[in-house]
Amino acid sequence: MGSKNHLIRLPKPHGAKQEAVMSAFFTKGLKEIWVPCGTKFGKSFAAAAAISAKAATSNDNLFRWVAPIYSQTKIGFRYCQKILPGAPHVKANLSEPSLTLAHLGTRIEFKSGKFPEDLEGEACNGYVLDECSKLDEQVYHSARTTTTVTGGSILAVSTPKGKNWFYSKCMEAKEEMEWAIKNGRIPTKLFLTAPSIDNPAVSAETVEEAKRNLPERLFRQYYLAEFVDDGSVFVGFNDCLYGEAIVTQENRQNWVTQDSITKTVVIGVDWAKSKDYTVFVAVDIESNKVIGFSRFHQTPYTEAIRMLVAFSKQFGSVQMVLHDKTGVGMAIDDQLQYTSLPSEGINFSNASKSEMVTKLITSLEQRQLLLPRWQELKSELESFEVSTSATGLMTYGAAPGKHDDIVCALMLANSGLLRYAYRNFEVRILEEMALQPRVISPQEAFLESVINDMDQEWSDNFY
Repeated sequence: MGSKNHLIRLPKPHGAKQEAVMSAFFTKGLKEIWVPCGTKFGKSFAAAAAISAKAATSNDNLFRWVAPIYSQTKIGFRYCQKILPGAPHVKANLSEPSLTLAHLGTRIEFKSGKFPEDLEGEACNGYVLDECSKLDEQVYHSARTTTTVTGGSILAVSTPKGKNWFYSKCMEAKEEMEWAIKNGRIPTKLFLTAPSIDNPAVSAETVEEAKRNLPERLFRQYYLAEFVDDGSVFVGFNDCLYGEAIVTQENRQNWVTQDSITKTVVIGVDWAKSKDYTVFVAVDIESNKVIGFSRFHQTPYTEAIRMLVAFSKQFGSVQMVLHDKTGVGMAIDDQLQYTSLPSEGINFSNASKSEMVTKLITSLEQRQLLLPRWQELKSELESFEVSTSATGLMTYGAAPGKHDDIVCALMLANSGLLRYAYRNFEVRILEEMALQPRVISPQEAFLESVINDMDQEWSDNFY
């Protein structure tokens, strides 16, 4: 496609659905396009092609690409740069990300959706709402107010995330589209479902592997682009909360229950690598409750270990400390040997982390782990997600711009709980059985009397 002899490099769509996304801004009468996509369908690249093509054929227009956080806008920025011609035809502003087609007077701005009110005011000729399910609904309303006069379209693409406002808008578009088609009219809204397998570059083997390794609801969401009732990795954790809301300081957060000194615990530790937080989580192996935590940052490892020892002294005894030594190597293990704490370092590989996530999912769904009402913990559980690499490798972690240090420490503590609480439970059951009066059947009584008679006869003859 060309404009005034300046060519843009539009990618070839891999199928009809991606082509529909790429041509969204050119479809007559279409005002809104809602597309729930499976991972690696190619939604962002298709959306970049759509907005670049429209910008390259428009004079004195403004277009916007909006993503949940600033760093995610760079994805659209890079894609659009690849598609549009370079300087001097297109001028790139990196400080306030934008691409200006100088010969047309048209500009594409790349905005974070963190402050929806920043989108209001200047009239806009079209929007891409990338990862729309993670945006606040107000972003959509702010975008719509700026396109009312221009008649611009909104292209909303996203992996589903539960049945939130993105789901509601998709269903509205689906209903309006079906009604228009049935009545022989041109729809003003389009709804498409784009599962991962629609992209021929995503192999059937990759999808099958995901189906085997992911919980069914997450597979349906991330690969089939279906809307499930709860799109979080960890569902039902609100049913595991106990006690009153915990109020803590922002920088250093410390809390234990009043009876902690009488409890035996396992402790999960996630060490800070740079800007992250070091987190300790203690779980009582008898009640399965998180009964203590500590969270802080910008602390050297030596001082953090000293703080771990101080933290552990708030409990009756520590069964085991499981800590993430990924990237730290033997340094932490060596220093922990100089303490009295029983400890084990765990290297987080993709496989081991996936296994721990699955165990934590099960513990929370079955209410085998009880959590304090700690806002930071709730926020991390809610924002934890699955992502897929270019090679199809699934990884778990925090959403862009979020932390997962508490979740990692909790996963380690839960692994310790599963290991030691069962053993404790088994011993307790045996002790309780020994204290209870024995009830036997008449048949067992008869057999015991025969055995006793034989024992007496053996004793009389040989002792």
